Amino acid sequence: MALKISLNYIPPIFGLGLRFTISSLILWPFLLRKKPKINRSSIAIRVYLSFSLSSFVAAYSLTYWGAQFIYSSLASIIWALLPIFVSILAHFMLPSEPLTLRRFGGGLLGLAGVAAILTSNGGEKEVQMAGVLAIFLAVALASVPNVYLKKHHKTVNPLHVNVIAQSIAAIVLIPLSFLLEEPMTTVWNSTSIITLVYLAIFGTVITWTIYFWLYNHISVNQISTLGLIPPVFASILGWIFLGENYGYELFTGGILVFLGVYLIHSRQVHGREGI
Repeated sequence: MALKISLNYIPPIFGLGLRFTISSLILWPFLLRKKPKINRSSIAIRVYLSFSLSSFVAAYSLTYWGAQFIYSSLASIIWALLPIFVSILAHFMLPSEPLTLRRFGGGLLGLAGVAAILTSNGGEKEVQMAGVLAIFLAVALASVPNVYLKKHHKTVNPLHVNVIAQSIAAIVLIPLSFLLEEPMTTVWNSTSIITLVYLAIFGTVITWTIYFWLYNHISVNQISTLGLIPPVFASILGWIFLGENYGYELFTGGILVFLGVYLIHSRQVHGREGI
């Protein structure tokens, strides 16, 4: 919702560049206080560039651009495909995370649950296929660095990747916006500033710091499912406080999402990943 509001005032790529600029400026002092030894190996550089260019630049830009042409709930449904993309890719790149019926089925249940909740409230604009394809491609691109980082998370500190990748993204996106957009048309008012700061702090600093921290603690399949949960709570809050009409779909969809997350997060017997 904050993203949709922001797009009414700030061109998408310029807004995204500002978002990562603010976030990286907040994160660098915390990182430098620990006087870290930044890994500059070839593997580390590939990880930094992979997450920055594939996820933060390409996937986010496609999402911002595509969100202009489809309703926000449909964008959330498409992003709910991420666990499935990650499971398939991890099967080929991570021997410890083979694709199983349990994981694939959990991803499908989560997708079905998000779809049930969000489609029940309808969309506010006609869907344009260009927007759908853009966000679908964004999800596919975002899955690659997720798995690649997990493959090398013992070599490269994921929290360092967070700060460095966001900084690279900001450096790339701001000049790119001047080539592809008209940043000077940005409307600066209390609404645009508040949404930009909200997206930078809550949607980027906090969210991605937690996300990268988890790379050292749980599997990439489990990490990818976390994006399924916010639409459920957002819909519940909208139903309680905003009077949004959902009906039985909210209850059914919520159960499907949490069942899907449970299937992916539940532990298997060691050495026996099948159901």
